[in-house]
Amino acid sequence: MRVRIFALTSVILSALLSIYLSGCERISQVVQPDATTTATETTLKIGVIQPSNTFTTFSQGAETARVQINEMGGVLGMPVEFISRNNQPVATEPPTPEASVTAANELIEMENVFALLGPIYSTNSVEVGPIAQHAQRLMLPGSSGANVPAAGDYVFLITVPNPFQGKVMASFAMNPDELGAKTAATIIEEGDVYTTDLVAAFEAAFQEIGGEIVYSGAYIVGDTTFAALLTDIHNVQPDVIFCPGFQPEVPSLISEAREIGITGTFLGGSAWDDRERFLSILADNTVLDGSYYPTNFSVATQDTDVQAFVGSYTALFERPPDGIAASGYDAMRLLARAIETAGSLDRVAVRDAFAAVSGYKGATTISHYDENRLPVKSLTIQTITGGQVEHYKVIEP
Repeated sequence: MRVRIFALTSVILSALLSIYLSGCERISQVVQPDATTTATETTLKIGVIQPSNTFTTFSQGAETARVQINEMGGVLGMPVEFISRNNQPVATEPPTPEASVTAANELIEMENVFALLGPIYSTNSVEVGPIAQHAQRLMLPGSSGANVPAAGDYVFLITVPNPFQGKVMASFAMNPDELGAKTAATIIEEGDVYTTDLVAAFEAAFQEIGGEIVYSGAYIVGDTTFAALLTDIHNVQPDVIFCPGFQPEVPSLISEAREIGITGTFLGGSAWDDRERFLSILADNTVLDGSYYPTNFSVATQDTDVQAFVGSYTALFERPPDGIAASGYDAMRLLARAIETAGSLDRVAVRDAFAAVSGYKGATTISHYDENRLPVKSLTIQTITGGQVEHYKVIEP
């Protein structure tokens, strides 16, 4: 009898234990934090996609903001931590879309970052945008391609978008009080989204206000001589040459143009504001004198917020910031502001708070975002004089 009672008791205890464990498992499933919110994180992890050898001031600008934010107590009480990935496999070549995609996937899937700062080149950003959108991660690139935010409502530009850059530079070129140009040649970098987008915007605006595009050409990354292209331009003698590409090709192209007698004024794009490297290509930068390019920032701006950025950046990196640094700085500060406004790490709430940005003042000023997630902001025109960059004027939107 005792054996049967013991056996029955064992069966009952086994059943009760099974029910208890099953219940614990269900309770555990209920109380587990939502992995998408990172609510239990002690730090706010932000992914940074940064080329190792070009436009490096983007991450330095972001780092300036990170230091300031952490000194003030972090975001929602959490210190900000950057996790970086390099998307430039070969230091002497541009960062690649493939490396950018790999970097984004690693940062999201392996590191579970809350948002992405970068990439820089529009050619890379258009490939990373869909990844960020699918994962519901805010992506704040350093690029200016108007089509980059087309990936979806988690992607916002920070810098002045190409359509506004192109329109401003076309108007500046034709303004009789400025260059008074009537004809223009344009040059893109073959296969590059940024230069193609920006040149298209410039050409459309230039022609709309009565100018004539007399030549459109292209060079290839890695070109060291531009004889055929420049011979064609020399033959049509344009008043201005719009060439918004990158170093090392553009400074070398301008130098070669002057050598063969091309006298038209060279105009660039915001990519020229990688000034430390842009001005490191030629032995004598005075050959660039009289050129103009747009950027979203100038150290000459006498504004409390701008000078706070300039002072902090210079203290950290022992040199003044450029427009690329300003974009990194504003990206991080705008992200922190959106999270604080949302009051949580709910991704939808933060995205909505970012879309509602109004009257932001940091390294630059953003009035608001339009329906395509492009910032409405002023643009600064810089000029090169005596081989050095100088502030020229501010253009309001």
